[in-house]
Amino acid sequence: MHPLTKVMLLVALLLFLQACGTTVHPGERGVRGNLFTDGVTTEPLKSGFYWRAPWSRIDVYNVQWRRYTETVEALSSDGLPVTIKTVILTRPTPDEVSILAKNVGSDFYPRAVKPTLLSTVRSAVSSYPMITVMEHSPEIASQVEAVVAEKLRGRHLQVASVTIVELALIKSEPDVVEGARAKELSEFKFIAVGKNARSLPVLP
Repeated sequence: MHPLTKVMLLVALLLFLQACGTTVHPGERGVRGNLFTDGVTTEPLKSGFYWRAPWSRIDVYNVQWRRYTETVEALSSDGLPVTIKTVILTRPTPDEVSILAKNVGSDFYPRAVKPTLLSTVRSAVSSYPMITVMEHSPEIASQVEAVVAEKLRGRHLQVASVTIVELALIKSEPDVVEGARAKELSEFKFIAVGKNARSLPVLP
């Protein structure tokens, strides 16, 4: 056999063997599954190199803590819009990655974390008048963190913290008070005009 042919065969063999193996790095977990079924193994694979059959696969999950930033549009208890920028520190539960892969999938953040975070922030903000949201932002963040952590624990995800890093109110407190007074005055004028209108004679 020609030496060049041997080299080419050796390279092809190495590429084939490499394609049949997956490296799981530190800070990751692997989940072994079957290409033809949805079945996965229950024991996560820790860091190392793993051989796999051509009909199987190994999905790798990052289990290190990662930060995600979300901007949430919420309504206060008095129906005024508040924009809140939050940062959540979360990760998959390392020993439960196989269950996460089966029940949620690798897109766990958009499917589980994000909607839970957004709905919880909106619910928490709706308990406070707009002019007190800024004052109670640490309390709101603590409430959100506790609720989100509890909900995601059942979905095999961990939450280290939820922080409010930016908060924008649509109006300042004096503007809100003036707006409320203006609304009351407008309603009073409307009622007064309505009463006066009933007493005016109808012109021919």
